[in-house]
Amino acid sequence: MKIKLYLHEFIGTFVLVLVGCGAGVVSGFLTNIGLAFGLILMAMIYVFGASSGAHFNPAVSFAMALSKRLSWKDFAFYSLFQVLGGIVASLVLVGFLGANTSLASNTFTLPSASGQMAYLIGTLVEIFVTFIFITVILKVSKDKNLSSVAGLIIGLTLAALIYMSGPLTNASLNPARSIGPALFSANPAALPQLFFFILGPMLGGLLAAIAQPLISNSEAA
Repeated sequence: MKIKLYLHEFIGTFVLVLVGCGAGVVSGFLTNIGLAFGLILMAMIYVFGASSGAHFNPAVSFAMALSKRLSWKDFAFYSLFQVLGGIVASLVLVGFLGANTSLASNTFTLPSASGQMAYLIGTLVEIFVTFIFITVILKVSKDKNLSSVAGLIIGLTLAALIYMSGPLTNASLNPARSIGPALFSANPAALPQLFFFILGPMLGGLLAAIAQPLISNSEAA
């Protein structure tokens, strides 16, 4: 069993959620939150990219499996260890910050919609931004000419997408980033809405995997 790779995914996801969601709690500025997520993701990619591939996100692992760049067995274990990393990080944040915190959990806060329409639009936002994010990852991680700057490109892409989607959904793009905070959040809306923050990113990963060959073919033409 590739336990070392799975542990790398656990550690990377743990650090991502700890630092990113921690910044979401202690800082009210979207720029700080976006940079915290983006910069720590960049660091973890350079630490673990050569071993596990540095997914830290079940939606990324799903797209990699669909693209035949990861076995389905590894996808299952990657996802399990990623989710566990996010849960443990959330528990640590509760210890640091107290139980009466939102833990930067994801909820729909669309100013122009409410009720079921907010759920629909919010899920579409998550699909859209995750599609962009994973499309970049699939391209950059496959191009050897970009290997030295892959972490920088992916980290900055995440930061940019958080700037866009943060005010609308609190920017998930990652089921492992959403599950832990939702389980222990003081925000009563977080857990009931969790399903959509799993569904949206996974669909975004699916679409990115479907679109990737089309993008590659157009470049080769």
